[in-house]
Amino acid sequence: MSVGLIPSERTSRLVLEPPKHGGDLAYWQRKVGNDALSWLDLSSACNREPWPVPTMAASLWMDLPDQVALLDMAEQYYACRPSVIGAGSQHIIESLPILLRELKTLSDSRVFVPRIGYQEHAFAWQKWGFELFFYDAVEELLEQNFAVAVVIHPNNPTGEWASASTLSALIDHAEKQGASLVIDEAFIDPCPERSVLTGVTPSHWPESLFVLRSVGKFFGLAGARVGFAFCAAKWQHALSNLLGPWPVATPSLHLVSLAFADKAWQVQAMQSLQQRQAAFVERVMPKFNTIFDSQDSVLNPLFVTWTLDSDEYAAQVFEMLHQVGIHTRLGEGWIRVALPAMAEMDALNSALIRLLKSAGGQTQGGYSRGELA
Repeated sequence: MSVGLIPSERTSRLVLEPPKHGGDLAYWQRKVGNDALSWLDLSSACNREPWPVPTMAASLWMDLPDQVALLDMAEQYYACRPSVIGAGSQHIIESLPILLRELKTLSDSRVFVPRIGYQEHAFAWQKWGFELFFYDAVEELLEQNFAVAVVIHPNNPTGEWASASTLSALIDHAEKQGASLVIDEAFIDPCPERSVLTGVTPSHWPESLFVLRSVGKFFGLAGARVGFAFCAAKWQHALSNLLGPWPVATPSLHLVSLAFADKAWQVQAMQSLQQRQAAFVERVMPKFNTIFDSQDSVLNPLFVTWTLDSDEYAAQVFEMLHQVGIHTRLGEGWIRVALPAMAEMDALNSALIRLLKSAGGQTQGGYSRGELA
């Protein structure tokens, strides 16, 4: 069955409303005015203690991009040479539906994506006419036939992981049915030993497997717009053509090469994440538990996500946090909070105390949803 669309159908899908994202503080500043200028922005789960960007030579803005130096440094960092470089992993997410539609004879158009997860995956396949199906646990995919399955590892925003054995079985399952498996590892850098890249031999790369990596999260370089895809050699040339000859600007290529080479910063960043998470769990997390009326949360090295009782209550608390200058990421019944920088911890803690006091004074028993309303 062809998964192509006639032009009118394709156009109608391309004008769908796109997903919302964190890191949208500028939107809120335009919406509410100057009050938002001083908000603590914990809406984007990028590292709040990013790699320090040095001064750049002006000539970098004048030279056409050459990717070889970054590919060499990326091969050292990942212990596997990337197939392509894109303008963030988002650029590659946008390109994969077109790549597979054009180059594969698909028996069906079914794409399985996580029910809760980075929604640009679902949106990209939907825009190009694929039929979406949702799953709750990665293990469910082992019982399904599909054209494409997407795994976010670890999941954003749920923080959930799939085991190495499950992912290995899923790669085999995709190979046997001639399907494609996309594994998005944008948040995996703090736990590199859990990457699929550690278990795949580059010379025997599975034809079904696409692995995405990003420098926006651990390195905190979201604005550089640099991402990588690892895939079988048969896809590399076509995917490179889809991305175009110069998808990433010369300054970004240069900066990310320096970041990959900075082993001392990477070691320090790992230590900082552990120290900051420990401080957050001890000092700040109990206050969020009270405010959210929930301890149903998942810790990730770069963020914490709470599941709340309802969409309505999540939206209510999201607005309440704005009242004390804290901007978080609101989802459907969940709120994600980026791990603050150590220097931000005191201000965050004080803001939460102010919110708790304004809700009815300090008590040993916490607050009900009614008291916070």
